[in-house]
Formats: sequence, C-alpha cells, structure tokens
Amino acid sequence: MDTKISSTSRRGFLKGVAVGASGYALSSLLIYPKEAMGQSIEDYLGKVPMEARWKIATSSGVLLNVRFLKARYDQEGKEKFVESAKQRGPVSGAQLKGLADSLGFTGNDAKSMAAIMPALMTIFSGPEQKYEIEEATAEKARVKCTNCALWNAAQRMKITEDICSSGSQYMLDGLAKALNPKLTSTLVKARPLGDSVCEWVIELKA
Repeated sequence: MDTKISSTSRRGFLKGVAVGASGYALSSLLIYPKEAMGQSIEDYLGKVPMEARWKIATSSGVLLNVRFLKARYDQEGKEKFVESAKQRGPVSGAQLKGLADSLGFTGNDAKSMAAIMPALMTIFSGPEQKYEIEEATAEKARVKCTNCALWNAAQRMKITEDICSSGSQYMLDGLAKALNPKLTSTLVKARPLGDSVCEWVIELKA
C-alpha cells in the first residue's frame, strides 16, 4: 500500500483554485444567466416606483437645505441672516421665474401666482409639501401651506431658530414681482412665529 502523501506547491494550489472558481462561475452563468450577470440600471430603477424615487430625492435635498440654512444662521446671526435673505430674494425670485418659464408655468396675476408658487415649491420639496388656496382672483389670492417638508425636517432636527420665514417672504415676493412688477406676496402667518400654518397674501396693485 502506497502511503506517500503528495504535496503541491502554493502556486499550483492557487492555480487549481482559480480553475475551479472559473468553472463554478461558468456553470452559474449557464444555469442562472440573468442572476449571475446582474441587471441594468434601468432594471434596478424599475423596481422603485416614481413616487418613492421622488420622495427620497426631495427629502435628501430638504435635509441639505435645512443644514445649510442652520449653518448660515449660526454664522451670520439673526439680523444679518434676515438682511441677507432680503438681498437675495429678488435674485432667487428671478431664478424661480426662469424655472417656471421652462416648465410652461405662465401667468402674471394673483390667481396665477397662487398656483405657480405652490407648484414650484412642491417640485423642490416633494410630495410631503401640501397647500390650500383660500381665495383666488386676478387681484387677490390667499395661499396656505398646511404641511411643510422643511419645517418638519427642522423639527426633527430640534432646530428652534427661525431659518425659513424671512426666506419665504423675500424669495416669494421676488417671484411675484418677477411675474409682474405690480404683484406682491406677503407672508402673514408662519409656523416659526407660532402660527399653525404659513400663509401668503398675493395682491395685484393697480
């Protein structure tokens, strides 16, 4: 009886392992071709409903915006933060007007602004954002935000400073004036100020 134990070199052993692994991989491809090769980007995205994709994307953007505003507030202090929002408002409003134009959102009276503003804000903030239009004529409109993604995120992050009402006032008034120089948008209620909703009065001046 031959009791000799044969040994292989490390190189030979690794070569054998590699050949065996290749054979296993090939057999897997033959038996489970789709699973083994993986799927395309479109295949994976197809598993996620558009509503879920939108919610994930916008919620991430909202969180980044909240962190940015809080950092700016901490750096500048309340007075400078509000003054900065006042200076940036017309510029931001003009940018929103450009986006509205590109999306085909047209109109230059109070009723139009009451629809365009919530539509744009919902695009940025996602399906969590909810609005109600209380009044809408060409001369005057009232819009309420009944559920705000940014406010909700700030509450979850335990932020007590008012990081949004000044931005909402000056940016949306800038949008109104970009739509029509005779339009104004005034924030009359705000959650950070203790109100249950945020509310804007939009007016077309004679």
